[in-house]
Amino acid sequence: MSLSMKYLFTVALLAGLFEAVSVFLIAQPLLAGGFAAVFLVCAWALATRQSRIATVVVGLFLLVDVGGVPFYARDGLGDLLVQLAFALIGIVGIAACVVVLRGHRVATAADAPQ
Repeated sequence: MSLSMKYLFTVALLAGLFEAVSVFLIAQPLLAGGFAAVFLVCAWALATRQSRIATVVVGLFLLVDVGGVPFYARDGLGDLLVQLAFALIGIVGIAACVVVLRGHRVATAADAPQ
């Protein structure tokens, strides 16, 4: 497993756990539960099969999560810091997703018959 894939797996796992905890803390628990399920299933797929589909799904869900940070309600400085930390973790995951997908593309091109 490449270093980028390890980062992506770790971010997907952290995001899934964060969303699972958020189910009990936010006004839209079903949305957080859905995101948690997607992130955790994709983390499993990344760990067991290094799935390209899971890579893309995690990247898209991270884009949605990071893109929504400016619009989330904040109840204080602690809330802001948690959201910014999650956004930074999401940005690392998006970067890892891009590197993993580029690696798949290069490997696929190298395997193609000439």
